[in-house]
Amino acid sequence: MIDALRSESFGTPAGVVPSGRLVVLGNPGSPRVKLVEAAAARQGLPAPTVVAWGDWIAGRASLAGVIRAGDLVRIESPGKDFEVERAILAAGAERADDDVRFARASAREVAALAFDKGRILWPRQWYLGFAALLARLGGELAAGAPHVAMNDAGDVAVMFDKPACHARLAGLGVPQPRGLGVVHSYDELIATMARAGAARVFVKLAHGSSASGVVAYQTNGRRHKAVTTVETAAGPDGARLYNTRRARTLTDAGEIARLIDALCAHRVHVERWLPKAGLLGRTFDLRVVVIGGRARHAVARLSRTPMTNLHLLNDRADADLVRRHVGEPAWAAAMASCERAVGRGFARSLYAGVDLMFTADLRRHAVIEANAFGDQIPGVLHDGAETYDAEIAHCLGGGVRAAEAIR
Repeated sequence: MIDALRSESFGTPAGVVPSGRLVVLGNPGSPRVKLVEAAAARQGLPAPTVVAWGDWIAGRASLAGVIRAGDLVRIESPGKDFEVERAILAAGAERADDDVRFARASAREVAALAFDKGRILWPRQWYLGFAALLARLGGELAAGAPHVAMNDAGDVAVMFDKPACHARLAGLGVPQPRGLGVVHSYDELIATMARAGAARVFVKLAHGSSASGVVAYQTNGRRHKAVTTVETAAGPDGARLYNTRRARTLTDAGEIARLIDALCAHRVHVERWLPKAGLLGRTFDLRVVVIGGRARHAVARLSRTPMTNLHLLNDRADADLVRRHVGEPAWAAAMASCERAVGRGFARSLYAGVDLMFTADLRRHAVIEANAFGDQIPGVLHDGAETYDAEIAHCLGGGVRAAEAIR
């Protein structure tokens, strides 16, 4: 289903003249949609037409009925809206899964859900629903008026499946941490680590984002250490998982095993943990936004823990500082890997965010992940423009009108 949605490369379809009118599938009023609206205003374009994820999923609105010839169509994140999350879970409730061991909830259980801040809700089932909706979306867009699709439904689906994304980039020779595959329990994790000779790994929810369900784990067989932002709580249906902004360290093997087992119930992807380079007394990686096949906007993320995500209250640093730190040859090679990851791995999409790291000795780099909605880094400029401005301008084939010039 996912690969069937792919095509050769991003570009304006033959005979289509971009109109400058934007149609956005997103959550109205969300920070992401507001960024699109602000960018359109800076470019002198009319306010985007926003189709709400909730209305589209429920069939109350259709993109085909809104899109006109030449429109720029953008799929935005459905995240941070509980009703939309519940609708996606409901869409996945009856979807078949190749592996029946993962936790599921019935449509009735999903309908009865109440908002519970930070709770991780059946991410495997959420993904099955999201992938099905993306397939429906791809079909609807293909049948609609000729338009410019800023991102591709099939690419989005793959980027939300860490094992599939890792495999696709590996096939292109993109440097990555070694993948150890999917495991189903803590005991299986220990056996997999032993076979691979890996003492340090990252355990990640296969369909998580923004460090959701991530554990940085290391052991020498006697001592154990896990750093995570996941917390557990007892519930009537067993252990419940919650995301927090606070990284905590676990050293009790039994507690770590229970956490890993709880995560494995929702499908996890395991990677060898490569030590990251240091800068300003902390470890760092970068978010690099590739637009039109070029690595453009970048920001360094500094952390005292293995998780560098900015929403975890980590610090930013200017990417030029990293560039000077690693040297021009290493920087150029790393940007080339980012461009290969997006420009070849997800060629149908105009843009994606790449998480990039340098090893502690600065001799190597690795692409950690590709993020379908990884372009939200407001305030980071390239040639005087923010990410959303650059993306719109690329579609229109003209120069970006920077915010400074408009003022």
